[in-house]
Amino acid sequence: MTPSAIPISSHSGSPVRSTTSQEIERLLVIAAVFLSPMTYLRTDIVFFTLSDLVASAAFVVMIANRRVPLRPFADMTSFWLFSVLLLCSGLIAGSLLNGDPLTGAVGVIQYVFSFVCIPLLLLGRPARETMFLCKVMAFSLVFVMLHGVLYSVFSPDDARFFSRNGRLTGLIERENGVGLLAGVGIVYVMWLYFISQISGIVFLALVAPVAYGLLLSASNSGFIVAVVGIFGISFFHGSAKHILAFIGIGALALAALLLFGQYFLPEVFQERVYGALTTGDSSEAGTFDGRLLLIQEAIYLIDRSIWLGVGVDQHRLISQYGAPVHNTYLLLLSEGGLVSLLGFVCLLLTLAFVGWRSFCNPETRWSGVLMFTILLMFAVALNGVTHVYGRFLSVPLLLPAAICLSGYRFRRHQKREHR
Repeated sequence: MTPSAIPISSHSGSPVRSTTSQEIERLLVIAAVFLSPMTYLRTDIVFFTLSDLVASAAFVVMIANRRVPLRPFADMTSFWLFSVLLLCSGLIAGSLLNGDPLTGAVGVIQYVFSFVCIPLLLLGRPARETMFLCKVMAFSLVFVMLHGVLYSVFSPDDARFFSRNGRLTGLIERENGVGLLAGVGIVYVMWLYFISQISGIVFLALVAPVAYGLLLSASNSGFIVAVVGIFGISFFHGSAKHILAFIGIGALALAALLLFGQYFLPEVFQERVYGALTTGDSSEAGTFDGRLLLIQEAIYLIDRSIWLGVGVDQHRLISQYGAPVHNTYLLLLSEGGLVSLLGFVCLLLTLAFVGWRSFCNPETRWSGVLMFTILLMFAVALNGVTHVYGRFLSVPLLLPAAICLSGYRFRRHQKREHR
Protein backbone atom coordinates (compact mmCIF):
# COMPACT_ATOMS: atom_id res chain seq x y z
CA MET A 1 0.00 0.00 0.00
CA THR A 2 1.34 3.38 -0.97
CA PRO A 3 1.43 6.25 1.54
CA SER A 4 -0.89 8.33 -0.64
CA ALA A 5 -3.70 5.79 -0.70
CA ILE A 6 -6.68 5.57 1.59
CA PRO A 7 -6.02 2.66 3.97
CA ILE A 8 -8.32 -0.33 4.15
CA SER A 9 -10.44 -0.28 7.23
CA SER A 10 -9.90 -3.11 9.71
CA HIS A 11 -13.68 -3.52 9.85
CA SER A 12 -14.16 -3.81 6.06
CA GLY A 13 -14.05 -7.60 5.99
CA SER A 14 -11.70 -10.56 6.29
CA PRO A 15 -8.11 -10.41 4.96
CA VAL A 16 -8.97 -13.05 2.34
CA ARG A 17 -11.89 -10.99 1.02
CA SER A 18 -9.72 -7.85 0.92
CA THR A 19 -6.94 -9.67 -0.94
CA THR A 20 -9.39 -11.07 -3.46
CA SER A 21 -10.95 -7.68 -4.16
CA GLN A 22 -7.50 -6.15 -4.56
CA GLU A 23 -6.59 -8.83 -7.11
CA ILE A 24 -9.81 -8.09 -8.99
CA GLU A 25 -8.91 -4.41 -8.95
CA ARG A 26 -5.42 -5.10 -10.34
CA LEU A 27 -6.77 -7.34 -13.09
CA LEU A 28 -9.30 -4.68 -14.09
CA VAL A 29 -6.59 -2.00 -14.22
CA ILE A 30 -4.39 -4.27 -16.33
CA ALA A 31 -7.29 -4.93 -18.70
CA ALA A 32 -8.10 -1.21 -18.91
CA VAL A 33 -4.50 -0.38 -19.87
CA PHE A 34 -4.33 -3.19 -22.43
CA LEU A 35 -7.62 -2.15 -24.05
CA SER A 36 -6.92 1.60 -23.98
CA PRO A 37 -5.64 1.90 -27.60
CA MET A 38 -8.56 -0.14 -28.97
CA THR A 39 -11.15 2.57 -29.54
CA TYR A 40 -12.84 0.30 -32.11
CA LEU A 41 -14.48 -1.38 -29.10
CA ARG A 42 -16.83 1.47 -28.18
CA THR A 43 -20.39 2.75 -28.22
CA ASP A 44 -21.70 4.84 -31.11
CA ILE A 45 -23.61 7.29 -28.91
CA VAL A 46 -20.72 8.90 -27.03
CA PHE A 47 -16.98 8.28 -26.94
CA PHE A 48 -17.03 5.50 -24.35
CA THR A 49 -14.88 2.45 -25.02
CA LEU A 50 -14.61 -1.01 -23.53
CA SER A 51 -11.45 0.20 -21.81
CA ASP A 52 -13.44 3.03 -20.21
CA LEU A 53 -16.02 0.54 -18.96
CA VAL A 54 -13.34 -1.66 -17.42
CA ALA A 55 -11.59 1.39 -15.94
CA SER A 56 -14.87 2.54 -14.40
CA ALA A 57 -15.37 -0.89 -12.84
CA ALA A 58 -11.82 -0.79 -11.48
CA PHE A 59 -12.45 2.64 -10.01
CA VAL A 60 -15.59 1.39 -8.24
CA VAL A 61 -13.62 -1.53 -6.78
CA MET A 62 -10.88 0.89 -5.65
CA ILE A 63 -13.47 2.97 -3.83
CA ALA A 64 -14.89 -0.16 -2.22
CA ASN A 65 -11.37 -1.20 -1.18
CA ARG A 66 -10.61 2.32 0.09
CA ARG A 67 -7.48 2.36 -2.06
CA VAL A 68 -8.05 5.58 -4.02
CA PRO A 69 -4.80 7.63 -3.94
CA LEU A 70 -5.41 11.02 -2.36
CA ARG A 71 -2.22 12.51 -3.84
CA PRO A 72 -1.51 10.72 -7.14
CA PHE A 73 1.03 13.36 -8.21
CA ALA A 74 2.51 13.65 -4.69
CA ASP A 75 3.22 17.31 -3.87
CA MET A 76 2.24 18.32 -7.42
CA THR A 77 -1.33 17.01 -7.07
CA SER A 78 -2.86 20.39 -6.23
CA PHE A 79 -1.13 22.02 -9.20
CA TRP A 80 -2.32 19.21 -11.51
CA LEU A 81 -5.93 19.51 -10.35
CA PHE A 82 -5.83 23.30 -10.63
CA SER A 83 -4.54 22.92 -14.21
CA VAL A 84 -7.43 20.58 -15.05
CA LEU A 85 -9.79 23.12 -13.50
CA LEU A 86 -8.40 25.88 -15.73
CA LEU A 87 -8.64 23.67 -18.82
CA CYS A 88 -12.25 22.73 -18.14
CA SER A 89 -13.35 26.17 -16.93
CA GLY A 90 -12.42 27.83 -20.20
CA LEU A 91 -14.19 25.15 -22.24
CA ILE A 92 -17.40 25.21 -20.20
CA ALA A 93 -17.51 29.04 -20.10
CA GLY A 94 -17.15 29.20 -23.88
CA SER A 95 -19.80 26.52 -24.33
CA LEU A 96 -22.28 28.24 -21.99
CA LEU A 97 -21.90 31.72 -23.48
CA ASN A 98 -21.03 31.08 -27.11
CA GLY A 99 -21.64 27.45 -27.96
CA ASP A 100 -23.69 24.40 -27.00
CA PRO A 101 -23.84 23.74 -23.22
CA LEU A 102 -24.63 20.02 -23.68
CA THR A 103 -21.71 19.47 -26.04
CA GLY A 104 -19.51 21.46 -23.68
CA ALA A 105 -20.54 19.30 -20.72
CA VAL A 106 -19.75 16.11 -22.64
CA GLY A 107 -16.33 17.45 -23.65
CA VAL A 108 -15.49 18.54 -20.10
CA ILE A 109 -16.55 15.16 -18.71
CA GLN A 110 -14.21 13.49 -21.20
CA TYR A 111 -11.30 15.65 -20.05
CA VAL A 112 -12.09 15.03 -16.37
CA PHE A 113 -12.25 11.28 -16.97
CA SER A 114 -8.88 11.31 -18.77
CA PHE A 115 -6.96 13.67 -16.50
CA VAL A 116 -8.55 13.09 -13.08
CA CYS A 117 -10.02 9.57 -13.01
CA ILE A 118 -7.30 7.85 -15.08
CA PRO A 119 -4.45 9.28 -12.94
CA LEU A 120 -6.27 8.05 -9.82
CA LEU A 121 -6.40 4.64 -11.47
CA LEU A 122 -2.78 4.42 -12.64
CA LEU A 123 -0.72 6.49 -10.22
CA GLY A 124 0.10 5.73 -6.60
CA ARG A 125 0.63 2.01 -7.22
CA PRO A 126 3.60 -0.09 -6.05
CA ALA A 127 6.72 0.14 -8.20
CA ARG A 128 6.63 -3.44 -9.52
CA GLU A 129 2.96 -3.20 -10.39
CA THR A 130 3.54 0.07 -12.22
CA MET A 131 6.42 -1.45 -14.21
CA PHE A 132 4.12 -4.31 -15.18
CA LEU A 133 1.52 -1.80 -16.43
CA CYS A 134 4.21 -0.18 -18.61
CA LYS A 135 4.94 -3.60 -20.11
CA VAL A 136 1.21 -4.17 -20.67
CA MET A 137 1.04 -0.83 -22.51
CA ALA A 138 3.95 -1.81 -24.74
CA PHE A 139 2.52 -5.24 -25.56
CA SER A 140 -0.91 -3.72 -26.19
CA LEU A 141 0.56 -1.40 -28.83
CA VAL A 142 2.41 -4.34 -30.37
CA PHE A 143 -0.86 -6.32 -30.47
CA VAL A 144 -2.74 -3.45 -32.13
CA MET A 145 -0.06 -3.05 -34.80
CA LEU A 146 0.24 -6.79 -35.36
CA HIS A 147 -3.53 -6.94 -35.82
CA GLY A 148 -3.24 -4.27 -38.53
CA VAL A 149 -0.31 -6.00 -40.24
CA LEU A 150 -2.18 -9.32 -40.39
CA TYR A 151 -5.26 -7.64 -41.83
CA SER A 152 -3.11 -5.90 -44.44
CA VAL A 153 -1.94 -9.35 -45.58
CA PHE A 154 -5.16 -11.35 -45.39
CA SER A 155 -7.90 -8.72 -45.72
CA PRO A 156 -6.44 -5.44 -47.05
CA ASP A 157 -9.83 -4.20 -48.28
CA ASP A 158 -11.60 -4.45 -44.92
CA ALA A 159 -13.22 -1.03 -44.49
CA ARG A 160 -13.34 -1.49 -40.71
CA PHE A 161 -9.56 -1.22 -40.41
CA PHE A 162 -8.46 0.61 -43.56
CA SER A 163 -9.44 3.99 -44.97
CA ARG A 164 -10.61 4.53 -48.53
CA ASN A 165 -7.09 5.27 -49.72
CA GLY A 166 -5.70 2.14 -48.08
CA ARG A 167 -4.22 3.63 -44.90
CA LEU A 168 -4.32 1.56 -41.73
CA THR A 169 -6.83 2.80 -39.16
CA GLY A 170 -6.83 -0.49 -37.24
CA LEU A 171 -8.32 -0.85 -33.79
CA ILE A 172 -7.42 2.79 -33.14
CA GLU A 173 -9.84 3.92 -35.88
CA ARG A 174 -7.68 6.83 -37.09
CA GLU A 175 -4.71 6.83 -39.45
CA ASN A 176 -2.65 9.49 -37.68
CA GLY A 177 -3.52 7.89 -34.36
CA VAL A 178 -1.96 4.66 -35.62
CA GLY A 179 1.14 6.61 -36.70
CA LEU A 180 1.46 8.37 -33.34
CA LEU A 181 0.95 5.25 -31.22
CA ALA A 182 3.29 3.27 -33.45
CA GLY A 183 6.00 5.80 -32.61
CA VAL A 184 5.08 5.61 -28.92
CA GLY A 185 5.14 1.80 -29.11
CA ILE A 186 8.63 1.81 -30.61
CA VAL A 187 9.88 4.01 -27.75
CA TYR A 188 8.22 1.85 -25.06
CA VAL A 189 9.82 -1.30 -26.53
CA MET A 190 13.21 0.44 -26.83
CA TRP A 191 12.94 1.56 -23.21
CA LEU A 192 12.17 -1.98 -22.01
CA TYR A 193 15.21 -3.21 -23.92
CA PHE A 194 17.47 -0.51 -22.50
CA ILE A 195 16.48 -1.37 -18.93
CA SER A 196 17.04 -5.10 -19.59
CA GLN A 197 13.40 -6.09 -19.22
CA ILE A 198 13.43 -7.82 -22.63
CA SER A 199 16.21 -9.47 -24.64
CA GLY A 200 17.53 -8.34 -28.01
CA ILE A 201 15.63 -11.09 -29.86
CA VAL A 202 12.37 -10.18 -28.14
CA PHE A 203 13.06 -6.51 -28.90
CA LEU A 204 13.38 -7.23 -32.63
CA ALA A 205 10.28 -9.44 -32.60
CA LEU A 206 8.22 -6.73 -30.90
CA VAL A 207 9.48 -3.69 -32.78
CA ALA A 208 9.05 -5.22 -36.26
CA PRO A 209 5.21 -5.22 -36.37
CA VAL A 210 5.08 -1.79 -34.72
CA ALA A 211 7.45 -0.31 -37.31
CA TYR A 212 5.49 -1.90 -40.15
CA GLY A 213 2.25 -0.59 -38.65
CA LEU A 214 3.81 2.88 -38.80
CA LEU A 215 4.49 2.39 -42.51
CA LEU A 216 0.94 1.15 -43.13
CA SER A 217 -0.51 4.24 -41.46
CA ALA A 218 1.31 6.39 -44.06
CA SER A 219 1.23 9.17 -41.48
CA ASN A 220 3.71 11.99 -42.03
CA SER A 221 3.18 13.27 -38.50
CA GLY A 222 3.52 9.74 -37.10
CA PHE A 223 6.79 9.27 -38.98
CA ILE A 224 8.15 12.56 -37.62
CA VAL A 225 7.07 11.72 -34.06
CA ALA A 226 8.69 8.27 -34.29
CA VAL A 227 11.99 9.82 -35.40
CA VAL A 228 11.75 12.36 -32.56
CA GLY A 229 11.12 9.56 -30.07
CA ILE A 230 13.94 7.31 -31.27
CA PHE A 231 16.53 10.07 -31.18
CA GLY A 232 14.98 11.55 -28.04
CA ILE A 233 15.41 8.40 -25.95
CA SER A 234 18.98 8.10 -27.24
CA PHE A 235 19.70 11.71 -26.29
CA PHE A 236 18.17 11.50 -22.81
CA HIS A 237 20.07 8.28 -22.23
CA GLY A 238 23.14 10.49 -22.09
CA SER A 239 25.60 7.94 -23.46
CA ALA A 240 27.73 9.26 -26.33
CA LYS A 241 28.13 5.68 -27.58
CA HIS A 242 24.38 5.16 -27.87
CA ILE A 243 23.79 8.60 -29.40
CA LEU A 244 26.47 8.03 -32.07
CA ALA A 245 25.19 4.51 -32.71
CA PHE A 246 21.63 5.68 -33.26
CA ILE A 247 22.77 8.58 -35.44
CA GLY A 248 24.70 6.10 -37.57
CA ILE A 249 21.83 3.61 -37.73
CA GLY A 250 19.39 6.43 -38.46
CA ALA A 251 21.57 7.77 -41.28
CA LEU A 252 21.86 4.30 -42.84
CA ALA A 253 18.12 3.70 -42.50
CA LEU A 254 17.31 7.07 -44.07
CA ALA A 255 19.75 6.41 -46.93
CA ALA A 256 18.20 2.99 -47.55
CA LEU A 257 14.74 4.57 -47.42
CA LEU A 258 15.59 7.25 -49.96
CA LEU A 259 17.58 5.04 -52.34
CA PHE A 260 15.71 1.73 -52.24
CA GLY A 261 12.39 2.56 -50.57
CA GLN A 262 10.35 1.98 -53.73
CA TYR A 263 11.31 -1.72 -53.64
CA PHE A 264 10.11 -2.63 -50.16
CA LEU A 265 7.87 0.10 -48.73
CA PRO A 266 4.07 -0.32 -48.71
CA GLU A 267 2.42 1.39 -51.64
CA VAL A 268 0.35 3.71 -49.46
CA PHE A 269 3.49 4.89 -47.63
CA GLN A 270 5.21 5.61 -50.94
CA GLU A 271 2.24 7.69 -52.09
CA ARG A 272 1.87 9.87 -48.97
CA VAL A 273 5.30 10.01 -47.30
CA TYR A 274 8.05 8.68 -49.56
CA GLY A 275 7.31 11.13 -52.36
CA ALA A 276 7.56 14.12 -50.02
CA LEU A 277 10.84 12.81 -48.55
CA THR A 278 12.50 12.31 -51.91
CA THR A 279 11.22 15.45 -53.66
CA GLY A 280 10.86 17.86 -50.74
CA ASP A 281 7.43 18.82 -52.10
CA SER A 282 4.95 19.33 -49.22
CA SER A 283 2.02 18.93 -51.63
CA GLU A 284 2.88 15.23 -51.79
CA ALA A 285 2.82 14.91 -47.98
CA GLY A 286 -0.81 13.86 -47.67
CA THR A 287 -3.04 16.58 -46.23
CA PHE A 288 -0.18 18.80 -45.04
CA ASP A 289 -1.18 21.79 -47.16
CA GLY A 290 -4.83 21.47 -46.09
CA ARG A 291 -3.86 21.40 -42.42
CA LEU A 292 -1.71 24.45 -42.93
CA LEU A 293 -4.76 26.30 -44.27
CA LEU A 294 -6.74 25.26 -41.17
CA ILE A 295 -3.95 26.57 -38.94
CA GLN A 296 -3.81 29.89 -40.77
CA GLU A 297 -7.59 30.23 -40.49
CA ALA A 298 -7.50 29.36 -36.78
CA ILE A 299 -4.90 32.05 -36.08
CA TYR A 300 -7.20 34.57 -37.76
CA LEU A 301 -10.33 33.38 -35.89
CA ILE A 302 -8.58 33.29 -32.51
CA ASP A 303 -8.32 37.09 -32.52
CA ARG A 304 -12.04 37.08 -31.66
CA SER A 305 -11.95 34.32 -29.05
CA ILE A 306 -8.64 34.62 -27.23
CA TRP A 307 -10.27 35.48 -23.87
CA LEU A 308 -13.60 33.67 -24.19
CA GLY A 309 -13.65 30.65 -26.46
CA VAL A 310 -16.38 29.58 -28.84
CA GLY A 311 -17.10 26.36 -26.91
CA VAL A 312 -16.40 22.67 -27.31
CA ASP A 313 -16.71 21.36 -30.88
CA GLN A 314 -17.76 24.79 -32.20
CA HIS A 315 -14.61 25.71 -34.12
CA ARG A 316 -15.54 23.44 -37.02
CA LEU A 317 -18.92 25.17 -37.27
CA ILE A 318 -17.41 28.62 -37.71
CA SER A 319 -14.64 27.39 -39.98
CA GLN A 320 -15.20 27.95 -43.69
CA TYR A 321 -13.67 24.51 -44.24
CA GLY A 322 -16.10 22.83 -41.84
CA ALA A 323 -13.33 21.13 -39.87
CA PRO A 324 -11.56 21.63 -36.54
CA VAL A 325 -7.98 22.82 -36.71
CA HIS A 326 -5.63 19.87 -36.31
CA ASN A 327 -3.55 21.55 -33.64
CA THR A 328 -4.43 20.96 -29.99
CA TYR A 329 -2.91 24.22 -28.79
CA LEU A 330 -4.81 26.36 -31.30
CA LEU A 331 -8.04 24.38 -30.90
CA LEU A 332 -8.05 24.82 -27.12
CA LEU A 333 -7.25 28.51 -27.55
CA SER A 334 -10.16 28.84 -30.00
CA GLU A 335 -12.74 26.78 -28.09
CA GLY A 336 -11.67 27.45 -24.49
CA GLY A 337 -9.76 30.69 -24.71
CA LEU A 338 -6.46 31.52 -23.05
CA VAL A 339 -7.57 29.97 -19.76
CA SER A 340 -7.96 26.49 -21.28
CA LEU A 341 -4.67 26.70 -23.13
CA LEU A 342 -2.89 27.82 -19.96
CA GLY A 343 -4.41 24.90 -18.04
CA PHE A 344 -3.30 22.40 -20.67
CA VAL A 345 0.25 23.79 -20.80
CA CYS A 346 0.41 23.53 -17.00
CA LEU A 347 -0.55 19.83 -17.27
CA LEU A 348 2.41 19.27 -19.57
CA LEU A 349 4.68 21.25 -17.23
CA THR A 350 3.58 19.07 -14.31
CA LEU A 351 4.60 15.95 -16.22
CA ALA A 352 7.91 17.59 -17.15
CA PHE A 353 8.60 18.40 -13.48
CA VAL A 354 7.75 14.84 -12.42
CA GLY A 355 10.12 13.51 -15.07
CA TRP A 356 12.87 15.95 -14.07
CA ARG A 357 12.91 14.83 -10.45
CA SER A 358 13.28 11.19 -11.50
CA PHE A 359 15.87 12.07 -14.12
CA CYS A 360 18.07 13.81 -11.53
CA ASN A 361 18.25 10.68 -9.35
CA PRO A 362 20.71 8.08 -10.75
CA GLU A 363 18.61 5.19 -9.43
CA THR A 364 15.38 6.38 -11.07
CA ARG A 365 16.92 8.11 -14.08
CA TRP A 366 15.43 5.72 -16.63
CA SER A 367 11.93 6.63 -15.47
CA GLY A 368 12.70 10.25 -16.28
CA VAL A 369 14.12 9.21 -19.66
CA LEU A 370 10.80 7.59 -20.61
CA MET A 371 8.79 10.55 -19.29
CA PHE A 372 10.84 13.15 -21.17
CA THR A 373 10.82 11.16 -24.41
CA ILE A 374 7.07 10.45 -24.42
CA LEU A 375 6.32 14.04 -23.38
CA LEU A 376 8.51 15.40 -26.18
CA MET A 377 6.75 13.14 -28.69
CA PHE A 378 3.32 14.29 -27.55
CA ALA A 379 4.37 17.94 -27.54
CA VAL A 380 5.31 17.56 -31.21
CA ALA A 381 2.32 15.38 -32.10
CA LEU A 382 -0.16 17.86 -30.62
CA ASN A 383 0.59 20.11 -33.59
CA GLY A 384 -1.28 17.59 -35.73
CA VAL A 385 -4.23 16.37 -33.63
CA THR A 386 -7.41 17.88 -32.20
CA HIS A 387 -8.69 17.25 -28.65
CA VAL A 388 -6.62 14.83 -26.56
CA TYR A 389 -9.12 13.50 -24.05
CA GLY A 390 -9.17 10.03 -25.65
CA ARG A 391 -7.78 7.38 -23.31
CA PHE A 392 -5.75 5.94 -26.20
CA LEU A 393 -3.66 9.11 -25.76
CA SER A 394 -3.87 9.84 -22.03
CA VAL A 395 -2.94 6.33 -20.80
CA PRO A 396 0.43 6.05 -22.63
CA LEU A 397 1.15 9.67 -21.62
CA LEU A 398 0.41 9.13 -17.93
CA LEU A 399 2.10 5.76 -17.41
CA PRO A 400 5.63 7.27 -17.56
CA ALA A 401 4.55 9.65 -14.79
CA ALA A 402 3.29 6.65 -12.84
CA ILE A 403 6.66 4.87 -13.07
CA CYS A 404 8.45 8.10 -12.10
CA LEU A 405 6.30 8.61 -9.02
CA SER A 406 6.47 4.95 -8.00
CA GLY A 407 10.20 5.32 -7.29
CA TYR A 408 11.12 2.22 -9.31
CA ARG A 409 14.88 1.73 -9.03
CA PHE A 410 16.99 0.38 -11.88
CA ARG A 411 19.89 -0.96 -9.79
CA ARG A 412 20.53 -4.13 -11.76
CA HIS A 413 20.65 -2.27 -15.05
CA GLN A 414 22.88 0.42 -13.56
CA LYS A 415 25.42 -2.17 -12.41
CA ARG A 416 25.47 -3.81 -15.82
CA GLU A 417 25.86 -0.46 -17.55
CA HIS A 418 28.94 0.60 -15.56
CA ARG A 419 30.89 -2.61 -16.04
